Amino acid sequence: MLQLSTQQQQRLQQDLREKGFARIENILEQTAAQQLHQCLSELDYQLALFHNGAAKSVKDSDILALTPQEQQALLEDIHHYASRGVGFMYGRHSVDAHSPELLQSLYKDLNSEVVQSCFSHISEQQIVRTSAQATRFIAGQYLTRHNDVVEAEGRVYAYVLSLSKNWHPDWGGLLQFFEADGTPTHSYAPKFNSLVVFDVNKIHSVTYVAPFAKSPRLSVTGWFRTIA
Repeated sequence: MLQLSTQQQQRLQQDLREKGFARIENILEQTAAQQLHQCLSELDYQLALFHNGAAKSVKDSDILALTPQEQQALLEDIHHYASRGVGFMYGRHSVDAHSPELLQSLYKDLNSEVVQSCFSHISEQQIVRTSAQATRFIAGQYLTRHNDVVEAEGRVYAYVLSLSKNWHPDWGGLLQFFEADGTPTHSYAPKFNSLVVFDVNKIHSVTYVAPFAKSPRLSVTGWFRTIA
């Protein structure tokens, strides 16, 4: 499913070494990309959020079961943490044995010997696992600044496989990189059938998705890891 030419691999390696991030376009066959877009559009997601000082995942039914007053209080608490640079709110689906067959196939592809050998060569480390989750950001959702370092998982590179169609940059949802002091540097707007790979030490965010965004920001994300 994934198609990385020798030239693309060389470009990835060079950009990651020089800048710490890179984007490759048309990473999937068009038919596969279209099918994955449809799959992610129809997928059931849990709401990932930071509430009451902890990361949580809740079902839509759990939110709907709350009274309007309880929903408002929950949102205010989530925004309280986000205002201090701590927090997130977006749809998440961990790829597992219960996921649609298409997502399971992509997961197997990401964990194939070919892909792992490619990123082992690029990183000069032994990649043994690639994790994967589907994500959906709709209006009002975001992911505040952070890095992706988790030593217990041996994360080396993060990736974002963008499957959003006709995304307008004014809608927000940018993958934004920062200096340590919070100064914005480079950003990527979602682009259908493109793959962004970046060093897990890079501070980044997903900027707030505007209320006037006409479609969800869909992607498959995860990490290339040295620990299974």
